[in-house]
Amino acid sequence: MVAGDTGASLLEMLVTVALVATVTATGAPAVIHARDAQDGRQAATYLAGQFRLARQQAVLAGRHIGFVFDRSGEAWVFRRCEDQDGDGLLRLDLAAGIDTCEGEARSIDAWYPRTTIDRASTVPDLSGQMTGAAVAFGASGIASFSPLGSSSSGSVTVMTRGGRHYAVRVAGVTGRIRVVRFSVETRRWIDL
Repeated sequence: MVAGDTGASLLEMLVTVALVATVTATGAPAVIHARDAQDGRQAATYLAGQFRLARQQAVLAGRHIGFVFDRSGEAWVFRRCEDQDGDGLLRLDLAAGIDTCEGEARSIDAWYPRTTIDRASTVPDLSGQMTGAAVAFGASGIASFSPLGSSSSGSVTVMTRGGRHYAVRVAGVTGRIRVVRFSVETRRWIDL
């Protein structure tokens, strides 16, 4: 090097680029893992928040409010609906236009694009069964909250692109809403 020359040699540049590439390659899987877990947590927490809000609104309004889940092709979609005739949210009343819903049914990936409402066949549902559905609110598929604060019992499972599973569990009598995640290591659902 000539005195006063502050540039880097080609060898120094190559070593620097190699070090940056190595650090990036070893850190990328951890970042992808953390991002996937965050996606699932956020989607499940969003659903839980919507359920809690519907429960509060049902108590304040003195009418059943909830979410109706349906299959649209391969995806589960949902919409917020309200009882208008005092007999609870019913599929018959929805079909007849008596009970009303806000807007079009949407899938969770409208808010969280790397998630779906689904469950892999290798992951048990919250009751430990391998045959349960991703949406488990009885035969109606309606998560309904009453003016008394109770609700229909059930759960909704959210799966990420990376295969992580989170679920929102609703307790009937108390209306308690919890978010849980499936631990691959223990093969059990655990509270967040």
